[in-house]
Amino acid sequence: MVREKKIWKNYYDIVILPPKDLADYARRLSAQFPKNKIKWRLGKKTFLPHVSLYHIPVRPEKLEEFIRVIERIVKSIGPGTLQTTTTERELLLMLSKPDWLKKLYLKVVKNALPYFDWSYEVEKYWNINRLPPRMRKTGIRFLRKYGTPMIGLNYRPHITLTMLKDGPPQKYSVSKVKYFKFRPKSLFICELGPSHSCQRIVKEINFK
Repeated sequence: MVREKKIWKNYYDIVILPPKDLADYARRLSAQFPKNKIKWRLGKKTFLPHVSLYHIPVRPEKLEEFIRVIERIVKSIGPGTLQTTTTERELLLMLSKPDWLKKLYLKVVKNALPYFDWSYEVEKYWNINRLPPRMRKTGIRFLRKYGTPMIGLNYRPHITLTMLKDGPPQKYSVSKVKYFKFRPKSLFICELGPSHSCQRIVKEINFK
């Protein structure tokens, strides 16, 4: 397994980082995949377990202003709780999608979109064929309009456990997903890397 550390410069993710016990659990699940079948595993310093809200490239001269916009959004919202639900496609640890999270991510997308650097050609970083068939048609449309296929019904909160090199997932099962429930204290902006992984925290913004 090659543990890439390359950062996609000027490409960011607005994320929720899970509490330590859930992050440790996600890393244990990630470690169950055979090394020769995957591109990377979740770690403590890079490839951080995270729940994405919006992937966005931002020009360096616009970054500070962009961060201030996200800060205003976070300061105006009181978060509710999130909880684990199941695994999907053997690669994703799914979480709940409560109303407060829907409102937050839609507000983030709406206010962040003016800072989206369309010259970044984000289409090169997405493989639509990795999405479930039911999500591909709308995913292409959302990718062109918002720079990400993960919008609307396609936005499904999860922690990506790993990324396979080739082919369908190997047989992997969790008989029953361990139950976690938490209230996030902060939203984070992180720098992206391989497979839209969270490589380095740029900014932590506390909820009100």
